[in-house]
Amino acid sequence: MLRCFSLLLAHKIECSCCRATPLFALSETQMSGYAGVLDQKNTLVPALYSIIQDPDSELLEPVCHQLFELYRSSEDCLRRFTLQFLPELLWVYLRRDRHSSGCIEALLLGIYNLVCI
Repeated sequence: MLRCFSLLLAHKIECSCCRATPLFALSETQMSGYAGVLDQKNTLVPALYSIIQDPDSELLEPVCHQLFELYRSSEDCLRRFTLQFLPELLWVYLRRDRHSSGCIEALLLGIYNLVCI
């Protein structure tokens, strides 16, 4: 599953093993089913937590970008998918050196701006 998410982050149109597509390739009608697909991938959420917790992960920046894109969606299910990682993102951001957590900071500020401004 982590391989599939990596393919999504690399902007492949479709993963050959699970037929997953990146968010930008979906039409408005396909968007609502995307959240259901994400929730059915039992290994995805633990893999994302591992990436967020690993200070040396090369996937952290693209994961933060994809989570922000999911949050920007008009679909509540996709927004909730991102919000489930918010406590961990805050915890990691507060524990790490600020200079090494730029993508987490950008994600948190982006969500704040969408909610409050």
